[in-house]
This record gives sequence, structure tokens and C-alpha cells, in this order.
Amino acid sequence: MKDQSMKKILWFTLAFAGLVVISRAADGFADAVVSYNPGTGYVAGYTNVAAVLGQPSTNNPYGEATDVFDPPYGTDQVLSIGAGGSLTVNFKTPIRSNPRNPYGIDFIIFGNTGFIITNAYDINYNWIGTPATDGSTFGENDGATRVSVSLDGRHFYMLNPALAPTVDGLYPTDGSGDFHTPVNPALTPADFSGLTGDEIKVLYNGSGGGTGYNLAWAQDTKGHRVWLPEVRYIRIDVLSGHSEVDAFSAVLPPCEVRRWR
Repeated sequence: MKDQSMKKILWFTLAFAGLVVISRAADGFADAVVSYNPGTGYVAGYTNVAAVLGQPSTNNPYGEATDVFDPPYGTDQVLSIGAGGSLTVNFKTPIRSNPRNPYGIDFIIFGNTGFIITNAYDINYNWIGTPATDGSTFGENDGATRVSVSLDGRHFYMLNPALAPTVDGLYPTDGSGDFHTPVNPALTPADFSGLTGDEIKVLYNGSGGGTGYNLAWAQDTKGHRVWLPEVRYIRIDVLSGHSEVDAFSAVLPPCEVRRWR
């Protein structure tokens, strides 16, 4: 019992930057929060930094399975970052740039965006027919974010904002999918129009969702491309709106055995 207690994640609710929270070793997921600044306009109560450590949430606060219509939303599941705020996390095992990764994606950030169900419902609020979407979403950040990466935690390089998607957008989390496999980034909301949850799973092709990023997008302050074979730190800056973050994961090519130090 004592050993189990020693392994528990130590977490604090933050209202300032600079405090480090370290989790247990997490295979291919963020291991520590280096800094957190909630900014302004963040969602009150969603400041538990431990929420972003380890794998994405597979159940909501009521114990129901997380899926593309029912994303994580508990105060211990997502962390909110408002305008002017930031979050930096560390991976003990580096994220590697690998051209064999699906779609060239090297890491994934999971939020709490979900697809809107467009079915009508009966007087008891039960969906009529199998729940489906028109491709529209709820909970996404309609503002702007910046994602930067670093190997040493001191020198950060921004991912080209023309290529890097907004944090906390497509694609909603599917708790039954593989969190180390990205969704095809070419898919648009229109591609999901009229689809049920099971049909979306087919389009996800085994992925657990989330928004994918490529280390090849890294650039210096002059906009010149920077070659980074691997990184250990990811930083999110929210420029406008607010983003809710559930987890970070490294992507691995399908043929690679997932062995992490």
C-alpha cells in the first residue's frame, strides 16, 4: 500500500508559472509539467496541471467512455489556457522526427473538442436514430495558438504557424483508439458530415484522435527552417481565445516496437 502511495501523481492547482509537476513514467505521453500560466479568459476550475500528464482520458466524470461525441470535460481531465497563457511539458523519452510516421506527424495534442450530434431527440431526451454529426464541433478554440518545441528546455523553436493547427480543435478524442496514431490531417469537417460514431472510427482508421504536429515545421525567429531530429519539450502559447488540453503523445511508425526508456 505504501509503494502504491509513493507512485501517485503529485499535483497542485496553479495560478502562476514556474512550478514543476512530475508524474510516473508514461509510455509516449508527457511526463512532467515544466510551467503553466493560465492567462486571461481561461475556464475557472480547470487549472489542475496533472490533467495533461499521461494518456488522454478514456472515460468522462460519470464513467461513460470517451468518444468523438463525448469528449473529456472533468476538472481533473483537462487544463484550460486563456489568452496570453502558456503551458510547457516535458517527455523523458524524446519525441523523434521520423518520416515513417503516418502522414509525417510526430506528436499529437488532445483537447476537449467534440462533434455535434445533429439528430432530433424524443420527449425523454433520447436520440432518435443512431447519433450522427454534420461535421460541426463544439468546445474548440476559435482563436489562435502557437506551438514550440525544444530539446534542452531553453532553446525553443516555433512550428510554422501557417502549418501548425490551432490547439484544441480537430480531431475529437476517441477513447477506444490508438493515442500514438494520428488522424489523416487531410480530413475536413465536411468529410464527417452524416457519419455515426462507428463510421467516424472507420475514417479515423484506428486513431484515438487529437491534433497532429510535425517537427519538420520548426523554424527560427527569422522564419528559417530548423532541423530537429528529436525534442523533449512542447510549449503551447494561447494568443487568443482559450484552449483546453487533455494530453500529449508521441507518434510512432506502425512497424516500430514501442519500447520507451
